[in-house]
Amino acid sequence: MTRIHLLLIFILSINSLFSQQDFSLIKAEDSKIVIDGILSDYEKNIGVVVPVEYEQEPGDNTPTKVKTDVYVTYTDTYIYFGIKAYGDPNNIRGQIRPRDNFEYQNEDIVFIRFDPFGDARANYILGANAYGSQLDIRVKNATTEAETFDVNYNTIYETEANIVDDGYNLEFKIPINSLPYPKGENQIWNFNLSRVYTIDGTFHRSQSQPYDRNDPCWVCQVSDRLIMNDLVFKRKVELLPYVSGNISGERKTSLNDPIEFDKLNGEVGLGLSYDISSSAVLELTVNPDFSQVEADRTQLDINSAYALQYPELRPFFNKGMDLLKFMDGAFYSRTINSPSVSSKIINQGKSSNTIFLTAIDQVSPYLIGGEDKSYVGDGGVSYVNTLRHQKLINNGTKFGVFTTNRFYEGGGYGNLFGIDGMITINKIWRIQFELIKNFNEEPIADWIDSDDYFAGKTVKLDGEKFNGSATYFKLSRQNEHWDSYIFYRGITPDYRADVGFTPKNNRKWLTLSQGYESFFENSLVSKLETSIKGDITYNYENQLKSTNLDLNLSIVTIGKTELQYNYDINFLRNYQNIDFKNVGKSDLMIMGFPTQNLSFTTKFVFGKEIAYNEDIPEIGREKSTYLSVEYKIGENLNINPSINYSKLERLDNSGNFFDGYISRVAVRYQFNNALSFRVISEYNDFNETFFIQPLLKWNPNPSTIFYIGGNQNSIHDFDIGSEYFDPMRVNQSQFFVKFQYLIGL
Repeated sequence: MTRIHLLLIFILSINSLFSQQDFSLIKAEDSKIVIDGILSDYEKNIGVVVPVEYEQEPGDNTPTKVKTDVYVTYTDTYIYFGIKAYGDPNNIRGQIRPRDNFEYQNEDIVFIRFDPFGDARANYILGANAYGSQLDIRVKNATTEAETFDVNYNTIYETEANIVDDGYNLEFKIPINSLPYPKGENQIWNFNLSRVYTIDGTFHRSQSQPYDRNDPCWVCQVSDRLIMNDLVFKRKVELLPYVSGNISGERKTSLNDPIEFDKLNGEVGLGLSYDISSSAVLELTVNPDFSQVEADRTQLDINSAYALQYPELRPFFNKGMDLLKFMDGAFYSRTINSPSVSSKIINQGKSSNTIFLTAIDQVSPYLIGGEDKSYVGDGGVSYVNTLRHQKLINNGTKFGVFTTNRFYEGGGYGNLFGIDGMITINKIWRIQFELIKNFNEEPIADWIDSDDYFAGKTVKLDGEKFNGSATYFKLSRQNEHWDSYIFYRGITPDYRADVGFTPKNNRKWLTLSQGYESFFENSLVSKLETSIKGDITYNYENQLKSTNLDLNLSIVTIGKTELQYNYDINFLRNYQNIDFKNVGKSDLMIMGFPTQNLSFTTKFVFGKEIAYNEDIPEIGREKSTYLSVEYKIGENLNINPSINYSKLERLDNSGNFFDGYISRVAVRYQFNNALSFRVISEYNDFNETFFIQPLLKWNPNPSTIFYIGGNQNSIHDFDIGSEYFDPMRVNQSQFFVKFQYLIGL
């Protein structure tokens, strides 16, 4: 055989390795598909077999270590996946748990990825572990993990699992109308499957199609195709009524006083979701209850000069909200705090996305970003609009326009307009940009009390008009081993996003970063990551504000233990017009999954840090420790204690700027995938407060929920006459109940 023939065979084999496969499904009888954790002969015989045979981690498209049989069929309105995951049942990792509350590195999970439009605008990932507990994620093409993954996404589907002698069975029944898809009765959806598991303490990830590590567009590589003919579009109309009530009380003047309760507060509300088409939906809420069930984990803000951002956990800000994720933070859903009415329309066309959101907010958070600190207050009634339209050119190129508007009752507004885009060049090069302009008139209000100035104007809300701009430009290059980028951010001192989150402004910020990553099979180190990142920042008066360097090293070793080390040195940090030089500190984090039932995270921070909240800022020595342990007892019980300790010492050893801790314990008993009881308790040593929150929750799908619980708070100095603090003496008490039920019409 000639060399030319050998070369052609080699090229064809490589090309076939990364080519897509078509799976033409056979339509099943709906009545014969039973979701019971048992793969019947009918389900296996009619199902098209999709092999899961390529290992992506730690191997690189090597043969998978365990066998997985997948059978796929469909009906007029459902897609069915029957999965037989082979393995030792004694080594299966996981637990019965609430939706989305998962440990990726320490569970046996099967993921199904869908790209119904086949254009890499987004992947919808539906998964379940070996106990049938669900998780769903929305993923889009972006250059950072925060922009790429939306773990708050939810959709409705059925799963059932069954652990057997040679592994576990897992069944998915997915309503076709639970995902947006193109119009038409004959459909071709891109998809693939993956399975994660642990063998001898090593994490493995296998997939139904090869993965090209030299292609940074992860969502573009979901390219196998499901072919389904003669589908029936079933318009989804959903009503979501709720009723809730709460009662609160407190001790008025003394620890010995009885708790005096206020009147019972009751609320009723209604949500409506209407499918305009298979790719467009209208949602409307009247008097929505946007309260959260789970108490946020308290963040340490004792030495933070800027407002902190919390994740969004409210159900309404779910479907289509990936369209409002920006590099800048131009939109932040928690700025819509207490709406009486809110609505949104989402349309996903053949090559475009559009979302239009409106709300009447009764309590409007007001955030003013600053050069060295931010200012936060609570405003009154406001009217909010947000519109974004995005045009898809191809799998790696898209452009968009957007606007956010907030009009305050009694006067004042904040309008923001922008354009953005991403351009992919030769697969590994990507350009992202956002150009934003804001126009503001402050309300005349007492929401913020400050005598500071910005750009010659007062921080106080006194009706001043101003406008600013923000510019973001990022050039990145990523392949199998190397990840490089240049990122420029320019935020003028009078830039403000009234429906967004921009706590810092008046800065021109240039970042250069170079990272390296590699996987190793059959080695003491299974994964290695290292990076170096440098930043230089000026304000708009061309004053040098900071120059710093970050050095990072991460390795994954025995028992899936990951060690991350970061050294951050500020060669110069100008804060409040004071130059601080050579302020460096180390950050060491260790995470591990030593057994099926135990996982832990610990973090140590040591070095120099600025005491930001002092009248005259100084440098101190920081010593901080964080420890979190999660222990699973059987299939149902989960215990998660944690402590976050932080101290900043004065350099002359004359005392501490601050010294304290936050301790937290969460205990959850999961009766089944829908019903749970959990108790969270937390003591904050910095302000001497303690709370405990028991909660009984029934949550069979993302929208239907019943819970009953309470918050019991202990506060040290509510009473001048108190000389001691007893965390078991409750000063404030609240009880609440809510029932919300999804009705499909």
